[in-house]
Amino acid sequence: MMIRRPLSLARSEGFWGVASLLVVGFVLALYVLGVGSERNKLVAAVAINQKRISVNLLSCLSIRSRDVVFDRKEYWDLRLAGEIANKLSVKAVLPNADYEACRWGFFATVVPGEVRAVTYNGEVAQYLVSIGVCERAVDGSMNPNECVNKNVYVFNQRVEPRDLFSLALVGLARSQADEWETFKSERSQ
Repeated sequence: MMIRRPLSLARSEGFWGVASLLVVGFVLALYVLGVGSERNKLVAAVAINQKRISVNLLSCLSIRSRDVVFDRKEYWDLRLAGEIANKLSVKAVLPNADYEACRWGFFATVVPGEVRAVTYNGEVAQYLVSIGVCERAVDGSMNPNECVNKNVYVFNQRVEPRDLFSLALVGLARSQADEWETFKSERSQ
């Protein structure tokens, strides 16, 4: 048995069904665009530990794999030297260079896990990245009295190591008016 509705009511329900579907679709699209763009952002706080030198004055930088650590393991990505050169505007990033080739050394250590002492908008930091550049001694060791060193606290969860190092480089390169600052950066693609 088929129930027939008056034609005007059927058209009316069809119109409102389509209109509500369009409104829901529009709201969903706005949400995805807004939240999606925020999902692609990394949020961090950066704190200055020491600033005896300026990153802007570096003409070269030596990088050793043992000085780049992720979760207590040496981390090496061939793209890291390019990221360092690009983000810090250093002309020469030299793997394992001796003192004569370059007197400046780079280091970065990522420690994953909640850092409850650091929060942003109620969110607890999920990673600590200690990053810096120090003048080196002739034997290649870092001189802890001549460094620029910052701690970068990342609030996002599940961040790839490459993105963490890249974000920390942005934090290291930032000029800071205050001891603590927050910033956002894009994830790599």
